[in-house]
Formats: sequence, structure tokens, C-alpha cells
Amino acid sequence: MEDTYTTPLARWARFLEIFIPCYMFGKAWGIASEVTVDLYRAVFPPFLINWAETLKGVIPNAGEDMGRLVATSAGAIFGFLVVMLLAIAMHLVLRDRKYIDSLRFTSVTLIPLAVMNGTLSHLTNTLLESLGGGESIEVLTQSALEGPRGQIFMFIAFYMTSIWMFGKRTGVKGWHRWGVILVGIGFLAVYFYSGLMITAAEWEVVLPKLQATLAAH
Repeated sequence: MEDTYTTPLARWARFLEIFIPCYMFGKAWGIASEVTVDLYRAVFPPFLINWAETLKGVIPNAGEDMGRLVATSAGAIFGFLVVMLLAIAMHLVLRDRKYIDSLRFTSVTLIPLAVMNGTLSHLTNTLLESLGGGESIEVLTQSALEGPRGQIFMFIAFYMTSIWMFGKRTGVKGWHRWGVILVGIGFLAVYFYSGLMITAAEWEVVLPKLQATLAAH
């Protein structure tokens, strides 16, 4: 007699463990508007924003609600692709399970970074609202360059913790636990190298564009 408790929703739960983190992780790349797109290119890796904008351009847009759905879906598609690639690296280290299980491991442990992306998009929109509200350039510059750092470092710590603890929970043992940590660190390095976080040089370029765009609107 089986002593494992299962429900008809177990398969749906496994699917959602993959779908929800991937969607959350990627949707921030697609929600830039005509006003905020230059700022999003500075905050996130610009090629991801460009890909999402290209995809949004080929999908018919009908109304505000449909536009919002198209925008988040465009970013989420690339979120899925990135997570699937990361899962391949995780799978090569884990070795003892099917790829779909490695994909679940990757997506669940990525939840802190998915929340981080959402937080950065919120901070980006708040920064633009502050610019339109008459804040001084000095205050805005400090908010743009220093504000996200504490949030990012906190979510990175959560990400490393989630890999370690979820690895223990799912039976990852020995050097494999350290291996997935190294894969996570490598992914973070690539993400930062690709253009995560706005730099002082980027801010000097994007600030006049934002001021001109706001003035035009």
C-alpha cells in the first residue's frame, strides 16, 4: 500500500511551480512603455528589453488591457527561455533526475530573482513619477544609482539561500549542492555583466531622454 499522499491537482501544482516563477521573472522585461523604455534598457540588460519590444511590435494591440497582457506575455516568453537555458546547466550538475525536475528546481529557486525583477520595475516607474513630480536632479540621481543596490543584494542572498535549502529538501547531496551554488553564482555574474543595474554613465545618457520624453507628453 502506498504511503504517499497525492491529489488530482498534483500535476497542476508541478506545472505551476515552473510557470509562475518563469512568468514573474520575465514579465518585467516587457512592461516598459514608450515613456519608460529607455530607462528600462538602462536598468535591465538592454537586449532583453529590445527583444520584448520587438515581440510586442508584431502582436496586434487592441486596447489598454490587451496591451498590458501583450506586454507581460512578451517579457514572460523570454523569461521562460532564460530559465530553460539555466535549467540545462543545473541539470548537468544534478544528473540524478529528469530534465523536467531540474527545470522545476531551477524555477522554484529563482523566485527571489523574479521578485527582484518586479521590485526593480516598480522602482523604475517610481523614479519616473518622481522626475515628473519636480524632484531635484541630485535626489533623482541618488535614487537611480543607490536606491536599487540594497534591494538587489538582499534578493541575491535569498537566491543563494533558496538554492542551498531547496537542494537539501530535494535530495541534492555532496558536491552537487556546491555545484548548483556555483551555477547560480555564474548566472548572477552573467546577468550583471549583461547590464543589470543602471550605471552613472547610463544615467547621464538616459536622463536627458527622459526629460525630453516627459516634456513631449
